[in-house]
Amino acid sequence: MGTSYDKVAIVGHATTNFGDLYEHGISDIANLAIHGALKSAKMSPTEIDSLYVGNAGAGQFLGQEHLGSLISTESELNCPAIKIEASGASGAAAMRVAAHGVLTGYLERVAIVGVEKMTSFTKTSETQAALSTSLDTIWETSMGGTLPGNFALMARSHMRKYGTTSEQMAQVAVKNHDNARKNPRAQFKNKLRVDSILASKYVADPIHLFESCAASDGGSALILTNPDIAESYDPEPIYMRASKQAHDRIALHQRDEIYKLKSVEIAAEQGYRQLGIGPQDISVTEVHDVYTIAEIMAIEALGIVEYGQGGKATADGRTAIDGDIPVNTSGGLKGRGFPVGASGVAQTIEIIDQLKTQAGERQIENVNWGVTQSLGGAGGTAVVSFFSR
Repeated sequence: MGTSYDKVAIVGHATTNFGDLYEHGISDIANLAIHGALKSAKMSPTEIDSLYVGNAGAGQFLGQEHLGSLISTESELNCPAIKIEASGASGAAAMRVAAHGVLTGYLERVAIVGVEKMTSFTKTSETQAALSTSLDTIWETSMGGTLPGNFALMARSHMRKYGTTSEQMAQVAVKNHDNARKNPRAQFKNKLRVDSILASKYVADPIHLFESCAASDGGSALILTNPDIAESYDPEPIYMRASKQAHDRIALHQRDEIYKLKSVEIAAEQGYRQLGIGPQDISVTEVHDVYTIAEIMAIEALGIVEYGQGGKATADGRTAIDGDIPVNTSGGLKGRGFPVGASGVAQTIEIIDQLKTQAGERQIENVNWGVTQSLGGAGGTAVVSFFSR
């Protein structure tokens, strides 16, 4: 084992477009992302020590497990590889595990790919199986529970506790679609209005169809290495400074409060404490907005706004690109797209682009710290990661 480190350098990154990639299988999508990241790092496949695959549902959606072997060989890395699963936080969890290998000095160069192929399943049985990737199958799905149903319960609780309104929730989708229109890799480029969102059908009252993410195909990849050799690949690497993971009960009825994302709060507090910073130091944040209420709850749990102020901060424009606390400049899961396993890695790529001032029309000024927040299910798992130059 070699030298240990206090940060991990990101020297390569790439992402596919997100959307309906009908012509590509899951290994094709992963291959595109991995080789894009290798090209970005000017690194050959033979230099990679290990591959970590973030994936939530290939076994359920495609009937394909053993993704480590499949993707490692198909991408010609031919290195040790393993799949990490944590529902919607799968990509972020894979990134965190990979970083530990570099931090300890056990690995020098690792690849992470978050990937999902979601547009292939249509049957009711497959849809039911998909629920098992995010909900408690004993107490929730077996009794008719669904992910939008859980977030609807959380939304109603938040509305009763804090006075959050449907209009404030809808404004999250308006903002994120506006941001996605500036992102060439985003799935949805259509402009939304509050009135059209509130006129759309309910998926689970009070959550409307236009407040919900769509199933997507896509892959995102990163190349990590240690600070000693990072600049031989990238003269100005971005560093992952901390990544924290926390959990809560999967089933909502077992939680004390469902108007808070306790797992996010715990993970964020651990990161702030390790780094000696606070929410006020964060320049830009990518959060898990699988439904609009999730973004509101996330920014409260991260401490970016006080509890109960997430909806108002959004409606007031504070979370817009030109606001004082920009959130989801990429368009978020709602606008960029949500191939589940790829999400946490894609969030990181947006933070990298912002820190490198390569975000184009989405670029914000004076970026010092970026944070990503990924969620498994309705908050059973949370991964919060911190980045700087």
